[in-house]
Amino acid sequence: MSGGTGAVLASCGGAHLARITEHCSGAGTAFQPWPLQTELPLAALPTAPACARGHVRAVAHEWGLSGLADTAELLVSELVTNAIQASERLRIRADMAIVPVVRLWLASDRLSIVIRVWDRSGEMPVRRYAGPDEVGGRGLLLVETLG
Repeated sequence: MSGGTGAVLASCGGAHLARITEHCSGAGTAFQPWPLQTELPLAALPTAPACARGHVRAVAHEWGLSGLADTAELLVSELVTNAIQASERLRIRADMAIVPVVRLWLASDRLSIVIRVWDRSGEMPVRRYAGPDEVGGRGLLLVETLG
């Protein structure tokens, strides 16, 4: 992450990135919807992670959260890749002729970014233990490590 320190809270379907700042007491604060939100539906194609990365980077800069852009981009890439892989398995099992859609949502309270990724598969991703010579299998480890 460039430009500052941050914290990330992550799970299989999303991540919450926050700039580390001094917080006020919270006295008198009630739940408020996060003022900044965006949604991006993507065809579950191999090009979707790159589109998602570009969207996250642009939105983080637009929202004044440039310090979270690198980590957000990395996390969204891993989460969207998992969603595309799950969508492809679902498409093959269901013998679907159409390309499924995955959805990316971003929300911010101007201090942090919440990343949510959705696919139609009912299966949760499972962390694999990749060997040193394997090309894939480290995405969820990466998401957990940043969390």
